[in-house]
Amino acid sequence: MRILLGIEGGIGKGIAATGAVRLAHEAGHEIDVMTAHPSVWEGNPHVDKVWDWQRVEYLGEAIKVYDRVIFDDPYRHTKFLLDGCDLTCTYNYMLNKICEPVKPEVYLNKAEHMYVQALLKDIEKPIFVVQTNGGSEAGYAWPRDLPLEEAVEILQPFVEDYEIIHLRGPNQLEIEGVKHVADLNLRQSLVVLAMSEKRLLIDSVYAHAAAALDLPSTVLWVMTEVEKFGYEMHTNILCNEPELKNMDRLDSMFKGLWNSTDACPFGPDQKIFDTEKIIESLQEVDETQDEEVI
Repeated sequence: MRILLGIEGGIGKGIAATGAVRLAHEAGHEIDVMTAHPSVWEGNPHVDKVWDWQRVEYLGEAIKVYDRVIFDDPYRHTKFLLDGCDLTCTYNYMLNKICEPVKPEVYLNKAEHMYVQALLKDIEKPIFVVQTNGGSEAGYAWPRDLPLEEAVEILQPFVEDYEIIHLRGPNQLEIEGVKHVADLNLRQSLVVLAMSEKRLLIDSVYAHAAAALDLPSTVLWVMTEVEKFGYEMHTNILCNEPELKNMDRLDSMFKGLWNSTDACPFGPDQKIFDTEKIIESLQEVDETQDEEVI
C-alpha cells in the first residue's frame, strides 16, 4: 500500500512521527510525507518521497497514486484527546492501528558531523546545550519557554566545567556571554545536540530529537502536558504552581496552545521553575557518570 502522511505544524511534530513511519515501512507499505520541514526526513530510509508543504499548493493528479492519504492532525484525534495516547502513539495508531508509543528517529550524516566538529574544534570542555525558547515567533511564550533570567541562574554552577551552547533560532532570545547555534541550520544544530554531554531543554523540537538520539535530558514543562508530548527517558520537571487565578477567560480544550499574554497565570515576581531542583537534577547526571567510571 502506498500512503501519504501530511504533517502540519512544527519540527518536533515531524520528528515524533518518524517511529510510526518506520513501523509502517517495515510492514511493507510505501510512505511519502508532506511537511513544512523536509530536513527532518533527510537520510530516513523508511520514506520514499518528501513533499514540501510550503511549495506544494495541491497535488492534483499526483495524489491519485496513493491508496491512503492521512492529513488528520494528531492533536485533534480521539486517541490523543480521550484514550491516553501520547503524540508518538497517536501517529502509530493513525498509520498502523497500533496503540503503543514508538521511539522517534533522526538520521544525521558523516559530512554534517565533520562540518560541525570543525566549527567546534577549539572547544576543550564537555558541551552543555540549553534550549530556552521554541517556535518561530520572537520573544517569550509563557506556556512553554524558560525565562532567560532563570536559565542564567540554572547554568551558573556549570560554566566552569562545561561549554554552554544555546540552541536558538535567529529570531529567538539570546543568553548573553554563551555560544549559540543561530547561524547553523536545523540539522547542524542537531549535530551539536548529539555532541553534547548535558542537556537542558523545553517541550520543543530538541526534546523529541534527544529521545530519537538516545540522549537523556532534563526537560522543563509549563502548560503543555508531559503525558502527551514527553518521553520517560528524560527527567521531566514541571513548573511552579501559578499564583494568579481566573486568568483563562475562555475554556481551552487544547491545553498549552494559547500564547495570549493576558492569560498568563504567573505573577510578575514569581519564578516559573524551582531552579534549585533543576540544578540538582543536572548535577545528578554528573554523579551518576562518576559512579560508572569508578
